[in-house]
Amino acid sequence: MNLYKNIMNKMYRGLVYLQTFLMSVLLLIVSIQVLTRLLPFLPHFLWTEEIARFLLIWVIFLGASIGIREGTHFTVSLLQKSKSKVVNKIWDLGVLVALTAMSAIFAIRGFKYAKVMIWDISDIAQISMIWVGAAIPAFGILSLLFIIEMFVNQFNKEGR
Repeated sequence: MNLYKNIMNKMYRGLVYLQTFLMSVLLLIVSIQVLTRLLPFLPHFLWTEEIARFLLIWVIFLGASIGIREGTHFTVSLLQKSKSKVVNKIWDLGVLVALTAMSAIFAIRGFKYAKVMIWDISDIAQISMIWVGAAIPAFGILSLLFIIEMFVNQFNKEGR
């Protein structure tokens, strides 16, 4: 159990570092794009808009999976917390099951989508669109791993 928790913690930290790096690169590229528009003596780079868009896709999907791990991903409170612990546990379990289903859909359909994109090349940067399409199944898989951790934590709380 400790090994699994250590692996998940290291993967989470690695994702946070990757997310920070991608956001920094995105900020740099968008800054270059803005500067080249404002300063006429700088050359206009066509690739900045396309790469910024691709990075934004990865930042969104990685950020969503990190949000699931942290429990900060958006949630909708339809009902007030019940005074009954059993009702709250059932509700939390139902939310985890729904989250699992949605993450599984992202993983499965994302693989199918990425397979279609394997032969597509971006217009300006001339990179394979698989790099963009892979963000969707990556989100699904990472989310499923984090949800498994949530299930394990949920059952460990009940066992105490």
